[in-house]
Amino acid sequence: MILTSNDILPINKRNQRSIFLAGSMDHKQEGSWRDEISTEFGMYSIFDPTNNNHDHLNTEEMKRHIEWELDALQLSDMILLNFLPNALSPISLVELGLYVNSKKLIVICPKEFYKSSYVHTLCEKYNTPIFNNIKEAKTLLKNSL
Repeated sequence: MILTSNDILPINKRNQRSIFLAGSMDHKQEGSWRDEISTEFGMYSIFDPTNNNHDHLNTEEMKRHIEWELDALQLSDMILLNFLPNALSPISLVELGLYVNSKKLIVICPKEFYKSSYVHTLCEKYNTPIFNNIKEAKTLLKNSL
């Protein structure tokens, strides 16, 4: 089940494990990494904060969206954080800082990402799993759920 910021988060999710899809937005690309994970891990609850109207949300809508993201991050069992090579991803860097020491974060950060040395150093310091590609990360995600 895929849940977006348009959905109400479940109050009691003990009966199903969940994954939060954090990271660079690629909704303009065909075959996005979010679609790949949602398809492969569809037996779990997937929290996907993608909102194609993000840049057009009014103040109240943006606040509701941000609060949904924060609540979904906290509620999730695992967080898959994917930095795409050509993205800036400022919110993803914030999410990294919030959850790097949580033991529920798996990071994908290729060397081409402009802050990859920062991301890799932070993950190494806090023993957070970090991979250069999504294929490697999916193996750990499967074993962690």
